[in-house]
This record gives sequence, C-alpha cells and structure tokens, in this order.
Amino acid sequence: MWYRIGRSARRLKLGRSDIMGLAEARQLAKAALKLVAQGYDPAAEKQRSRIDYEARLFPTIVESFVANHAKRKNKDWRETERLLLREFSSRWSKLRLDEITRHDIYAVLDGIVLRGSPGSANHALAAVRKLFNWSVERGYIERSPCDGIKPPAKLNSRDRVLTDDELVRVWIGAEQMGFPYGRILQLLFLTGLRLGEVSGLRWGEVNLSQRSLTLPAARNKSGRDHVLPLTDLLAEFLGGLPRRHPDLIFPARGSDRPASGHSKWKQVIDCRSGVLSWRQHDIRRTVSSGMARLGIHPHVIERIQNRRTGSLGGVAGIYNRYGYLPEMREALEIWGSHVMKLIEQAKASDSTVTPLLSDIIDTQIAPRM
Repeated sequence: MWYRIGRSARRLKLGRSDIMGLAEARQLAKAALKLVAQGYDPAAEKQRSRIDYEARLFPTIVESFVANHAKRKNKDWRETERLLLREFSSRWSKLRLDEITRHDIYAVLDGIVLRGSPGSANHALAAVRKLFNWSVERGYIERSPCDGIKPPAKLNSRDRVLTDDELVRVWIGAEQMGFPYGRILQLLFLTGLRLGEVSGLRWGEVNLSQRSLTLPAARNKSGRDHVLPLTDLLAEFLGGLPRRHPDLIFPARGSDRPASGHSKWKQVIDCRSGVLSWRQHDIRRTVSSGMARLGIHPHVIERIQNRRTGSLGGVAGIYNRYGYLPEMREALEIWGSHVMKLIEQAKASDSTVTPLLSDIIDTQIAPRM
C-alpha cells in the first residue's frame, strides 16, 4: 500500500500474494491507515521492529559481548569468542537471546561431550554463562538460562610428567621435524613457558644483545610484562631461527598469524618418538618438576614460568617486587645444561635413538603451516 506522511510518499509491504488473500490485505491496509491518521509511520515502525529483532539475535549479542566486555576483561578473549561462535552461534543463528532455554544449552553441551571433548564442554559452558550474566546486567534478559546448570564433566587435574627418556625421545623427534613446530617444542622444553606464549613470539620481544625475552602483559595470563633472561643456549637457539616474517618468529605459512595446527603436528611427534598419552602442556609441568629435582628453589621456578600462585601469589606477590633475574638465569643455565646432557648421552647411545619411527612416518598427515 502507498500512503503519505506530510508531503513524503511511503510504501508498506503488507505480505506475499501467494499466502495472503485480498480481503486480509485490505484489513491490514485499513489498520495501517489508522496508524497514519494518528501520526505514526507504519513503515518506520516495521523497520524499527526488524532492527530491534536483529539486535537481539544471539550472534549479534556475541559480537557486542566480545567487543564491550571480553576484550577488556579477559586475556583469553579470543578463545571465548571462538567457543561462542563455533559451539553456539552456529546453532542459534536465528534465535533471539530471550528465546534460548536451558534445554538448548544442554543440547549443545551434550553434543560436545558425545564427540569426546568433556573439557571443551566445560569451557563452552563457562563462556556462554559469562555472556548470559553480562546480558542480565545490561537488561537484555531478566534471567540467565544457565542458572542451575553444572559443568557436564568432572575433570581430574593432570600430573603427567615426562621421564628423562621420554623427554629425549620427544626432543629428538622435534629436532627431526624442524621448523616451526619442532622448534616450538624445543623452546618449550628449554623455558617452561606456555604453548601460546612461545608460538606467538615476536622478534621485537627478543633482545639478544641484552640477553632478555619480554612477554607483554597482553600476551600472558599474569596480566603484567614478564621478562625472561636468556642464557647463552637460549640466545643461540633463538638467534639461529630463520626469519620468515618481519614480526612473528613462528608464522603460519603465507599468513600474518602465528603457526597453528599444534594437535595434528603432535600426532607426528607421537609417531616419531613413540611417546604417547601426553599433552603439550605437560612439558610445562615436566620443566617445573625437573628444575625442582635439580635443587632450584620453588619461587625461582614460579618466576620463570610466570605463575601468580604458590610462594609468589596473593599478598606475597603484591609486596615482593624483586625480579629474581640473576636467579632465573642461573636456573635456566642449570636446566638447559641438564637437557643438553640428556640429549648428548642419548645420541651417543643407539638404545635411545634407534626406536624412533622417523624413517617410516608418513609426514603427509601434518597440516600446512
């Protein structure tokens, strides 16, 4: 139907002729003309209703939540965004926030558990719970549908520590694999840092002349800059890496993003080394345990690994601002010498190197970097 608001002509779509009869169309037109007579613009009202509907769709709320909350409050906001988009937005693309029920949430979580990822289900619940709680604070909904939902899986804390023999096998497998993933693994063994911290290293964070590596607050869980002293071994290791990107030390092939696909590369390492039932994060625990076994003090280990718990947590961490750089450097030298000694002994003995499966591994299963 056509109508006028002042001197401006307007057109309002009433419906589709294949599903709406003429009599029904006339009734809708008459109701719209009554609104015009009362000073309303029915086309503008319809447009506002459509915009309001789209603004309350779950994917739109996710975008707003990430931009206005997660990026400012959560160091791991990219992982939160990934979980929300992958696990929820893909299923709820046409649902408004107030249409989502507890049943919908359980359906997503049960699907994640059934595919064999109970830990991911717990993380997904935590991410979507934050979003709904934020939405309640903003007044988008009255109550969160996550209220009363418990984590779908009970996870036991891991205590897996690689033995010296396993460390050697994984190291040699990584050495044979080369750049980038093999070098990332070796650097994890030498520093005890987190996988994301190492894989995302920038050349600007490494100062070989001053023998230091600085992880900015935005790139580590502690929320503060972390300075790691570089031993001669670490400086030689980093200085010998190829420069394939002006900024990133371990870039993905043909991309400005850090190398990824670590889980698939680990499958290759498992075949090369014969070491199974371990995770990449277990290296961090292996380094910590190994340093303690060598007599390095716990607070020095915590400082190296940039942990805010233990002796450097709570009030102690607030008041103790000493950097422990000399102690950290000495500890890293002791640990690096220990690792290199293990590798040298292994390479001098056929008993450790021979069982490696590098000669028969099908490297085609590795992802493109």
